Amino acid sequence: MPTLDRREAEDLLYAEARLLDELRYDEWLNLLTADILYWIPCNGRGTDPAHEISIAYDDSPRLHDRVGRLATGIAHAQSPPSQTRRLISNVQLEEAADGAVQVVSAFILYELRRGRERVYAGQYQHRLRFEDGRWKIAVKKTVLVNNDEVIDNLTFIV
Repeated sequence: MPTLDRREAEDLLYAEARLLDELRYDEWLNLLTADILYWIPCNGRGTDPAHEISIAYDDSPRLHDRVGRLATGIAHAQSPPSQTRRLISNVQLEEAADGAVQVVSAFILYELRRGRERVYAGQYQHRLRFEDGRWKIAVKKTVLVNNDEVIDNLTFIV
């Protein structure tokens, strides 16, 4: 099993951020495993999505549907699409089971849409797994600092 160092993890997170900021969704989907889980918990750190309210909780088919709508340009809530920039820092690697690696990082996400600016901050928790000769994202959990507040129309991929 290959090992993952922090620089490689950072490169993957930076590549993911750039693809999302540039609305390159098909390329972003290629970074994901077939059993991807995309989760944004509501009201706290999130321990069990089956028993908690979530802002988003998507498996692979649901996430592909979401991306498909965004890519077509017919998603009314993202017409015009948000302009975003993500800043990622404090990247740390943690042990995970089954040959996976847990990568925890801090982020700030700036959004501009229809003249309205919004800033989100939080923690990304990526679970990476080595497949097909490269590291892929098996789980992306996003814990927003303000996830216990009203969040208007969070319709883009965080």
